Amino acid sequence: MMSNEASSTSAALDPNFSDGLIRFCRTFRTQPLAAETVRRSTDAITDTLACMVLGVGQALEPKLRRALFSPQSLTDVLAQFVPAVLRVGSTDAQGSAALYLGTLAHAADFDDISHPAYCHATALLLPALLIRGAVLGVSGEDLIRAHVVGIETLGQLGRRLNTAHYERGWHTTGTFGAIGATAALAFLENFTDEQMRGALGVSASLASGVRQNFGTMTKPLHAGLAARSAILATRLAEQDFTCAPDAIEGKFGFMKVFGGQAPASYAKHWGQPLEILTETGIGLKAYPCCAATHPAIDATRVLRERLKGTSFEDIESMRVGASRFAMQPLIYDIPTTGLEGKFSMRYCIASTMIDGGVKIGTFEADQIRRPTIERLMKKIKVEIDPLVADDHEFAAIVDLKLKSGQEESIRIDVASGKPGNWLTEALLKEKFFDCLGANRHASKTGKTLFETAQQLGMQDSIDSLYQTLLQTLGEASAS
Repeated sequence: MMSNEASSTSAALDPNFSDGLIRFCRTFRTQPLAAETVRRSTDAITDTLACMVLGVGQALEPKLRRALFSPQSLTDVLAQFVPAVLRVGSTDAQGSAALYLGTLAHAADFDDISHPAYCHATALLLPALLIRGAVLGVSGEDLIRAHVVGIETLGQLGRRLNTAHYERGWHTTGTFGAIGATAALAFLENFTDEQMRGALGVSASLASGVRQNFGTMTKPLHAGLAARSAILATRLAEQDFTCAPDAIEGKFGFMKVFGGQAPASYAKHWGQPLEILTETGIGLKAYPCCAATHPAIDATRVLRERLKGTSFEDIESMRVGASRFAMQPLIYDIPTTGLEGKFSMRYCIASTMIDGGVKIGTFEADQIRRPTIERLMKKIKVEIDPLVADDHEFAAIVDLKLKSGQEESIRIDVASGKPGNWLTEALLKEKFFDCLGANRHASKTGKTLFETAQQLGMQDSIDSLYQTLLQTLGEASAS
């Protein structure tokens, strides 16, 4: 299992997206998995499980639960998620479970990101894979392989349509997500070529999600909707529910209707290398806010350390030089809510300068309204900088001037958590338990969840992982 992937594969860069995906899946199913592939997938899955638990404490959770399951306690809802119940339940029951878990995973915006898809990959992929995987009794390696297929699919969509697709206002976690999650689930369920084509065709009509909803509860809903779409699309395809075989690449298919075009430099053959092994294929978030702020946050932390002992009141001005692409999702200048704060460069930089970093509690209502934050935000200017203007990884330059006349400047190109700056096991574990909550650090269940997730590739069944997740979610609700 841990040998190196072959340097090339029979998959080819094909203008027909569906054909290319099907060929890739056929080849990848028998390829050995490299250790680095397993590590990145396992870490991303571990990270997303923690984000699901974190989601239980977010303001959207009771609203989502009541909408999906009527006025039931979380304990009663989770009892419906156990494999024995799901096996005899309806597609709608499994889909609602996926919708719930996917929305929780993205609720705090602390889950991983995947470029060039510019989406939150594991939050939209993992829920359907966990639910159907638990029902079917798949192995840990099966889950990892399906996760890798999902990331490959999302990446190939991005390499064909981004960044123009994103710039049109589509949230790719919802648009690409429905197709990516369906491909991953069809692979997990060992669909035939025609069944996979059918599932992809259905998913093209389930895709949606607009960026205007950033900074609201509906943004994380996009991840949940993509997960639910995967379950519906695969169940329909299993019944030979008809669709256009070219629903993705046809004249009025997904690619033409949703639109977008990628530069030629984005082109990559399917699996050459695997998207998850590229420098942008998957990144773990170090901060619970929009990824477009992360390099600037890293730069501000360096400046703060360099000026240790200096009061923020001594700051004359700050300037954040950002890329054009980073400015697009950052739609709130002066935020009024915690969710808006996650998409405000000024707020994230001011919080970092005052508090030393951006944490889960940074986006609580009382933090947003601090007078010190409001004063410092007024001193911060955010603008596109020619030096990083065309960078699609959100490179940032942060300049600072003190009232004394002293000036400092830091540029960061690769944010913490990206493949070139991957979270260490210690940092991943620290983030994991921060997501579980301060009073959960000594949790035996939480410790078991972390250890089980980190050993996922060696497990014959994901049942233990899934059952421990449900138990951890229940404990998080009780606390």
